[in-house]
Amino acid sequence: MTSSTTVQIPQTLYQRLEHAAARLQKPVMDILVETLQAALPPVDDIPEHIKAEVASLDTLDTVELHEVAESQMAGTDQDALEYLLDLQAMRPLTAEEAARLASLRTEYGRVLLRKARAFALLAERGQPYSFE
Repeated sequence: MTSSTTVQIPQTLYQRLEHAAARLQKPVMDILVETLQAALPPVDDIPEHIKAEVASLDTLDTVELHEVAESQMAGTDQDALEYLLDLQAMRPLTAEEAARLASLRTEYGRVLLRKARAFALLAERGQPYSFE
């Protein structure tokens, strides 16, 4: 099902959208839909405690949001995630390994969702995050 609506956006933003569409050789509408899907991911399959944690970011100030935007998964967890993914490509994981991988994937997703929400809130507040 699709819906149609008219939205007023700044000309400069529309030009960026057109340039992206031209580079990717896709219609402007496809780029817009893909961008909105990435910015507004479905939340049906996210655990409730993570939904609540992400929603609580709305109350943070700009400095705190920048800290969330810069946050990362713990280095040891990142290493373990990479190791288990590599191991999974070589052989079936044991039950313990599979459980650890599932836990690490959930944590990775939690961190990414928090970061994405922080980026969105900063942009909404006129404080877009700089990746310099």
